[in-house]
Amino acid sequence: MFDQYLRQANQPSLRPNLSSYTPVTLATGGIQCPILDQKLVINCHIYLPDTPKAVSAICYNGDYYSYVRLYTDPEAAQRGVDRLLSLGNSVVLTQVRKGLVLWVLEPDARLAHQKTR
Repeated sequence: MFDQYLRQANQPSLRPNLSSYTPVTLATGGIQCPILDQKLVINCHIYLPDTPKAVSAICYNGDYYSYVRLYTDPEAAQRGVDRLLSLGNSVVLTQVRKGLVLWVLEPDARLAHQKTR
């Protein structure tokens, strides 16, 4: 059921219209990192290569991003973003009640199948 929802959500006709959406950004030294609204992402779990357990993730624009860390301080979040960007990773942030969550792009991820109850 979740797989079907995710496939439908990733169809161009059902994706949020991002053309009018301008993400908030953190910027240090000219580096931009979008802070996405939770409404624009789908929470899920993914398998990473060489990792037996599924990890928390989001799906955004058809790409999977794995959970890195929750930051309560924007400056600490920017340092985390800068660290991952300096290693060549693509990252996004999401705003939650407790702060900012950092996610890193996982191009080789596979969606974990949801167990039915």
